[in-house]
Amino acid sequence: MNAKEMVDLTNDIVQRYYKNDLQPFFDHVDERVLWYGPAKGQFLSGRNAVLEAWAGEKHSLTFSLGNIRLDHISGHSSYCEVIMSFPVTTHYPKGDNVTMDQIIHITWCERKIEGNKVPRMLVVHISDLYHKHKDDNIYPVHFNEIYKGYMPVTATGNSKRIYFRGTDSGDLYLIPDTIIYVESIDYGKHSMLYTTDGAFRTSVSITVLENKYPEFLLRCHKCHLVNPAHILGVSRFKVTMSNKKELPIPEKKYTAFRKAVHERWEATSSSS
Repeated sequence: MNAKEMVDLTNDIVQRYYKNDLQPFFDHVDERVLWYGPAKGQFLSGRNAVLEAWAGEKHSLTFSLGNIRLDHISGHSSYCEVIMSFPVTTHYPKGDNVTMDQIIHITWCERKIEGNKVPRMLVVHISDLYHKHKDDNIYPVHFNEIYKGYMPVTATGNSKRIYFRGTDSGDLYLIPDTIIYVESIDYGKHSMLYTTDGAFRTSVSITVLENKYPEFLLRCHKCHLVNPAHILGVSRFKVTMSNKKELPIPEKKYTAFRKAVHERWEATSSSS
């Protein structure tokens, strides 16, 4: 089994699931699947049980996902374990928003169907155990009545995710607009991405990132790239970011950097 293909497939299925496109999830559920839901007491055994449970669900919920991290391990040629973590906000019809950190663990296996080997989800474990409302089955339709979480994941102007390879074998799918700044680490070999959802280590240098994503990353220092959308202000020889972090600007580059920032701001304003 190709582990990277399983990572990409997991990412695709889960993102589509939270857009209420459930068919890819149903298509990949194994006949002998074990499904452990995020609420206490949610356990289903077998594909038919999963299909029957979802068939009875009616809701008006929508969801927003933040930055996504996936980790994987393949202990056998026919099995692959993928763990996916991300913040998800549930949007309720009356305007309430509830945000939780979601962790999904999927065990993939290969099945031979009509002569072809196809991937199937053998175990699906959503590990955030909470007490569900007495009137809920699968979806937390009444969850906002008993719990309200932290700040919701907000829609951004650019919600298309960019793939990054982590330094610890993790796979990252990040929303560009959430990236605040980038710092060079490990003697310039790797980078740390500071985002609105936390920090992520990547296996590429800031020079590679600067060349690959010039549309939203701007170099202020040999060790730092910044996202102009998150700049609060530029003063003599420093830039203040939206997380209140102050980054240095070399004196010789200060005027050019300030001009570049203003040009990005003007271009953004004219296009909006």
